[in-house]
Amino acid sequence: MAPVSSRKHRRRHFTPPPDLAHQQKLKHPKTPSRCGVWYAKLFGQELGITIDAEVIHKVTGVAPRSQTRILASKQARTLHNQPDSGPDPRGRKRVFTRQDTSAIADYTDDGTIPLDDRGKPWLNIAIAAGVTIPETYHFKPPGMRTVTTRTLQKACNQDEGLINAICEEERELTDNQATARTDWTEDQFKKRPHSKDWLDVGFCDEFHFGIGPQRTKRLKRRRGSKHRYKPQNVHRKKVTSKDVKAKAREAEHLKLLNVFVVIGPKYKKIVPYEVPNTVGKMTTKVYTERILPSIIDDLQEQGLTLCQDADSAHTSRATIAWAKAHGLPLLTLPGVSPDLSILESIAHPVKRAFHAIRTVSDKAALARFNQVFIEELDQKAIQGMYKWYTKRLHECQRADGQMTRY
Repeated sequence: MAPVSSRKHRRRHFTPPPDLAHQQKLKHPKTPSRCGVWYAKLFGQELGITIDAEVIHKVTGVAPRSQTRILASKQARTLHNQPDSGPDPRGRKRVFTRQDTSAIADYTDDGTIPLDDRGKPWLNIAIAAGVTIPETYHFKPPGMRTVTTRTLQKACNQDEGLINAICEEERELTDNQATARTDWTEDQFKKRPHSKDWLDVGFCDEFHFGIGPQRTKRLKRRRGSKHRYKPQNVHRKKVTSKDVKAKAREAEHLKLLNVFVVIGPKYKKIVPYEVPNTVGKMTTKVYTERILPSIIDDLQEQGLTLCQDADSAHTSRATIAWAKAHGLPLLTLPGVSPDLSILESIAHPVKRAFHAIRTVSDKAALARFNQVFIEELDQKAIQGMYKWYTKRLHECQRADGQMTRY
């Protein structure tokens, strides 16, 4: 009898590959296990039988609940093994987290931080706020490099609305000036406690054209007027841009268009004038012989009290005597108080609109100003300022007499 070959009768054990040899429940089924679920489903359909989910679980390690999700997904592969379908819509991982940008925003909102410190470069502010500046890998040339300022600036803008803005500047008043302003507001509250009581007041001022803008500081802050006029975001200077412009006029003898302006709730008037000096400084003679005689009839007809600033020509004995003799009531603002005048609040947009079109002669400049001030200036906007005028007085008192956002 021939010997029986041992190879044919060798015992063979079925050993599944490691990917299918699951000893416990899978949290995230891999691609081979997912394929096993699909093949079990296909074999059952082909043979006309039902393969129990527990049997599939025993073989593949995929829980019955996960089997249902795999069949519903119609995908045999896991997410990272699927063919590339284009850029990931979720985007790349953020370099600066929201926690980082929030820390920077809290730093810039802190009123105890000096103004100069909040005007430093973005990366310096991030370090001061306790944020670690990350490094990213670059290919040309290869290596790790610190992120750029633009990356940080963009993240702060998108998350917290931080911008690199021009700092608002206001003159820092002396104690005597601030006290005079608070005393004036208290006196006016006794006479005119409500905004409607100011409807019989006409505000006046002089306009001078021909001087360009001046530079000032910049700082990082949030967008919006709410943050623009916060006390910690205002640059208080001993000498403001307005003072610099006056020096420029005096030194360079620039040619100016001088216009005296009066506004009321339902009244607007412009009076061009000339003065015997090169800086546009109002004189008592011009004020009492040229300006006041041309507006007194309108003021008396409108029943308006003329509110003027504390210019020497406005407060001189001759001016007071002239107003008393002609029955013109005067209300004089305290010194250095442009924020208490409605006319000063509209001065900047009026000047900006005036300079939008270039003029080459005095006649053309006067016609242009007449168009901007009389024809284009919204009277409803002026009436809205009258409606809330007493808010200026309250704001002045809250600021202890210092300049306010108005």
